Formats: sequence, C-alpha cells, structure tokens
Amino acid sequence: MIWKTLVVDDEPLARVRMRNLLQEYPQDIEIIGEASSGQEAVQKIKSLSPDLVFLDIQMPDINAFDVLSALSEEEIPLIVFTTAYDNYALRAYEENTVDYLLKPIEDERLNLTIEKLRKQAKLLISNENSLLESFPWEKLKQLVGSEQNYLSRIQVRIGDRTILVNVDEIIRFQSEEKYTMAYTMSNHYLIDTPLVDLEAKLNPQQFVRVHRAHLVAIDYIAEIQRLDAGRLSIILKDKAKTSISVSRNFVKRVRHL
Repeated sequence: MIWKTLVVDDEPLARVRMRNLLQEYPQDIEIIGEASSGQEAVQKIKSLSPDLVFLDIQMPDINAFDVLSALSEEEIPLIVFTTAYDNYALRAYEENTVDYLLKPIEDERLNLTIEKLRKQAKLLISNENSLLESFPWEKLKQLVGSEQNYLSRIQVRIGDRTILVNVDEIIRFQSEEKYTMAYTMSNHYLIDTPLVDLEAKLNPQQFVRVHRAHLVAIDYIAEIQRLDAGRLSIILKDKAKTSISVSRNFVKRVRHL
C-alpha cells in the first residue's frame, strides 16, 4: 500500500527536510501536498483526502488538535505528530499506531514510523480493526496542551526596540534586583520579569533553579562539580565556562537531573 501523504509544518525548512526524508520510501509514501498552517491543513485535508498526514503540533494559528476538531470523523486521516518539544511523557505512546516524532527527525526514527505504517496497511488490507481506534486522543491532547502553555520566546527591550528571543537560545537567567538578565551564547538582555515569575512560565524539563538568583537551561550544563560539605557547583557550556554555586535548597533538584 502506498500512503497518499500531506506534510504540515509552519517552518519551510522543516517541510523540506520531511519531504527529503519521505522520498526515501517511494514504495510506501506518495507526497500529494504541503500546508504551512493549521487552517491550510484543514483545507488541504478536505480537498486532497490524504491517507496520512505528518502534522506539526505547534503552529501559530491553530494547533494540531484544532485541525482534527475541524474535520469530520470520516475526514480524519492517519496522523503522525511532529514537534520540537521533547516531552518524555509523549514517548509512552510510541508503541501505538499513531506515532510521535521529535524534531529534528532522524532517519532511523522515521524508519520505525514507516514500519508501523506497513503493519497498519496489513491490518487495513485484511479488514482487521485498526489499533488507531483505541488510541488515547484526549490524554495525548492534555499532555501536549500543558506543554504549550510554557513560554517559547521572550520579548526583550533594546533602546526603543523590542525583539523576540527564542527560549531555546537562552543559557541562563540571573536575577538583578528588580530585573532579570537573560544570557544566550552571544548576548545578554535585560527583561523586567522577576525570576520567580519566569520560572513558573518555563518548561521544568528545560530549565532548573539552582540558586535564588539563578535559573539555568539543563541542556547547557556541561558539568556538575561536587565540593566539600555536600555542596555543588555547575559549569555551563558558554565560552566563559560560567560557574554557578548551587544553593543548599536546590542541591537535591540538581542531583536528580
């Protein structure tokens, strides 16, 4: 069986990469179109009737679940979700017929998805009930919806300009009295949001509080040093190899990273 496939992603480069990856499976996949937004995805699904959609979960206009809600039950194709957010809870669903791919999508991981599609095709050909019917849509929607509440970008002021900085680029936040400094690999910015408010809005799988005045990106921690009296210090991956002492109140949290 060859799946008529629609690729949906608001990022042009992501669509190009997905198309290139899928072109390695001509015996399984026929790409019949692309969509760059949720609304366009709804229109393309209705007009093209694809068998399969690689559907980005987070999009600027409406998310993947809004797309599915806009379709009738008969119009909903098989869905493979894609996202840039690594929520470990979602990985529990990797054994289900509906798959979940983390960007950037790797060849080997996509190959597993194709294998699942081949099994699904056999079920359809033999008229057996699809595993898709038992997929826990609402649970998945809750997991992704909770993740989408976290900040993905922050507004910072530079003179009379306001620019947007992606949270993924930020190495650490440091409290400076009433303000907060946000540090990236190449720059630092002053923002007027207190550290405690920022912590509540950031994904705890991405950032950890190590000190009353310091909130750091977990992926940018290069080393955890053990000092005397059970104290810890972390070294970051920036050019300065910034060292931050871990407060006693946060030692346990850092040890469990």
